[in-house]
Amino acid sequence: MGPILISAILTVPVLLLLLIPFHDESGNVDGRNGLAGLRTRETLASRAAWDAAHAWARAPMRRLAGAVAGVLVVSAGAESAFGLAEGVQVAAVVAQAGLLVGGLTLIGWRANRVAARVNRELAGRPG
Repeated sequence: MGPILISAILTVPVLLLLLIPFHDESGNVDGRNGLAGLRTRETLASRAAWDAAHAWARAPMRRLAGAVAGVLVVSAGAESAFGLAEGVQVAAVVAQAGLLVGGLTLIGWRANRVAARVNRELAGRPG
């Protein structure tokens, strides 16, 4: 078992965790807790900001999970079928991690901007 396959096996639970905050779409329960979600000063400032940020992040997070899963499957398949050189294996693992971390960073940054916009709109609205 090579490093790509091990990386893929270890990444699958992370992909599943990415999707947990988006399973409850009913809106009946306040999902702002200490365990899951985009927890920034802006998203925690109001329920409306939390909801807006998470509603916006739902689709990009699903696309990111799908893209990372696809890259993992292709990489693991290539490793199994072709017996890739060690340098290629390391590059593939680093690229997988970069895609996941970079994607999460970009999505979090954008969702925080959505929450900030909602908070500005709420602050500007007469009480």
